[in-house]
Amino acid sequence: MDNAQLIEELRWQLKQIEDRKAENQRLLASGNHTTVVSPDRSVTVLAGPGGLVSEVRLAPEAMRFDAATLGRTITAAVREAAAAGGQVTPAAPQPPAPQRRRHIPADDDVPYDTVFDV
Repeated sequence: MDNAQLIEELRWQLKQIEDRKAENQRLLASGNHTTVVSPDRSVTVLAGPGGLVSEVRLAPEAMRFDAATLGRTITAAVREAAAAGGQVTPAAPQPPAPQRRRHIPADDDVPYDTVFDV
């Protein structure tokens, strides 16, 4: 892949990241949030449309729990908020992402002896 192709691929990836960030900001700003409070009132979770968790609050009493109990309480509240948030208002359908361009090997492409994890 030559430099121009690499630059084009990076621009495409940056555009995808910016689009995702904008969608997340839109969901957070929509104001349709669900608040879930654990039965013992030690954990409060705020989730928006699509189940996007925007905030987790711990009451001072939560610090008295052992780590395993607190973890289970937080996890249960997050799951409940995410599920409820997913039912509030579904996100608007997004157009399909553009297809990534397939690299066509050139005559001067040399195979490598090393496999790189990318």
